[in-house]
Amino acid sequence: MTQSNRPVEDAFAASLRTSDLTDKQQAVLTACLALFSRKGFDATSTKDIAQLAHVSEGTVYKKYRSKQGLLDALLAPLATVVVPRLAKEFMGEITRNDSADFRAFLDFIVRDRMAFAISNRHLIRIMIGRVLNDPQMLTTVLGQFSDAITETIEPILKRYQQAGQLVDWPATTIMRTIASTVIGTTMPCILLDMEDLNIDSATAEVVDFLAKGLSPGESR
Repeated sequence: MTQSNRPVEDAFAASLRTSDLTDKQQAVLTACLALFSRKGFDATSTKDIAQLAHVSEGTVYKKYRSKQGLLDALLAPLATVVVPRLAKEFMGEITRNDSADFRAFLDFIVRDRMAFAISNRHLIRIMIGRVLNDPQMLTTVLGQFSDAITETIEPILKRYQQAGQLVDWPATTIMRTIASTVIGTTMPCILLDMEDLNIDSATAEVVDFLAKGLSPGESR
């Protein structure tokens, strides 16, 4: 597992340790993340949260007032702290795994992001539901990745373009094409809670599709 592919729970725990929350409040949010991811928001009770956090139900409600308040308190740092941190780590992995061959570059990105999506599918499903009700959260998350693409990936893509391996499109268009294909492949597994996606064969299929579609000859 690459650093960028570590579970979201690990990055979330690290963000809590630097917050001003008490130990009990941190335990409550950690329990929420685990239970909402595992059982779903609707199927999780405050009693479940209190038991896993080793606190009373009164402590659960003391700061957050309602289960919806707990969800909001959970997702806010995910969007503003955890996702940017994971994006930065992923960009670092891309730099360390830089290759002279565009197909090898594609293979790394596709394989890494598919594995990440499947291992974090429960939490991603929760975030999808929240984003549908809060477009500003989606804007925040996409803004973080847009900045990362400009700073880290664009120079790499330009090199492939200069070498004649990649169509002369803007970096954001290329990455959007890659992302939409990966999302389209993994989304059924996320929505249906499937973990049996064959990462090797799925990666090979997606890389073959993208390599052909993004080659200069195919895109004229």
